Amino acid sequence: MMINDYKNQAAVWDWDGYDDSAEHEYWCRYAQQYGQKVLIPMCAHGKMGAYMAENNFQVTAFDLSPDMIVEGKKRFGSTKSLELLVADLLTLDLAEKNFDFAFLAGNGDLHLIQPIENVKKALLSIRKHMRTGACLVLELTLPTKESWSYPKTVFHPRVPNHTDKKIWKENEGRYDADEKRNYINQTVYIETTKGVESFEQSICLQYYERDEIVKILNDSGFNIASEYCNRQKETWKSSDNTWIVEAIAL
Repeated sequence: MMINDYKNQAAVWDWDGYDDSAEHEYWCRYAQQYGQKVLIPMCAHGKMGAYMAENNFQVTAFDLSPDMIVEGKKRFGSTKSLELLVADLLTLDLAEKNFDFAFLAGNGDLHLIQPIENVKKALLSIRKHMRTGACLVLELTLPTKESWSYPKTVFHPRVPNHTDKKIWKENEGRYDADEKRNYINQTVYIETTKGVESFEQSICLQYYERDEIVKILNDSGFNIASEYCNRQKETWKSSDNTWIVEAIAL
């Protein structure tokens, strides 16, 4: 059963506190090659979009969760050149239809979209909003042939990011090779002067075969320009589990 408490999750989305400016700069450099108008689907509370907007990009970022967007507007609502929206990628229909760059990053976002028919709807939706010659980047994890699991593990923030509370997480998960699904169960703990509260979240990530995504990209009006195995842009090989796709809108 999927349990998603985004109201609680949104408020502590940046619980880890780690400096992610290097990742933000990575996407700024990537987008700069294609233009200033950036579309960010499944943006959570929009921190990435805010950073890009502060660095001379015109950003439209959206998420299906109203709680995430409410939290994002609390934090980044005054950022110029940033539009934060509640929207469903599968049915997105913005007035703007000439974005230069879009990305689904982190080896997770596209895997939240299920089944495969909805992945095609998502990519068609993105293509509808991009100009010819624009770039879409997908970061994906490819399925493996062996199932695996990991026991409950406690994670503490690398850099504590809150002065009024202490936050930590417990994760456990398993991957089913037959289903090509990664099941993740998570408990988030929040300790304040009033005591410790917690909430649970369960996520199912559906992994897809490379050939499936290649066909959908082609059918959706994209041509694959490059394939990488990491953000250092080393060429992807069939033995690589991480697959980063740079696709150009036709």
